[in-house]
Formats: sequence, C-alpha cells, structure tokens
Amino acid sequence: MYWVITVMLMFNTTDVVMEREYKLKQFQDDWSCHEFIHENKIYLLKPHVLDYPNQLKSFEFFCESRYAEEV
Repeated sequence: MYWVITVMLMFNTTDVVMEREYKLKQFQDDWSCHEFIHENKIYLLKPHVLDYPNQLKSFEFFCESRYAEEV
C-alpha cells in the first residue's frame, strides 16, 4: 500500500466538484503524506489557481491509500 495526494476543487460558477491526483510523489504512510501537504500547500495549489483564475471557490487536500498492482 502507498499513499497519494488528491486535491478537491470547488468552483464559483457551478456545483461541480473536481478531484485531481498529484502524481509526482507517492508516500509510504499517511503521516508523511500529510506532512508534505503541510509544507507544500502553495506549491500544490498554484497550478490549479493558474488553470482556473478567478473561478476557484475552495479547495481541500486529502491523502488517499492505493494498492500496488501485483505482478
């Protein structure tokens, strides 16, 4: 099992909620995932602010577990 960061984006003009997964880094445990979020919130949010200028109403970061594929 490993952990990934997911960002949930909420917009001003719609009730649609979009989730995006941060794919550049994986974590061995929940704690290290949350620690990375705590230390890098602006870095993680910046691309979404640039993609959706003046449209974001709110956001939230989550750490979600994933299971590796067995070969």
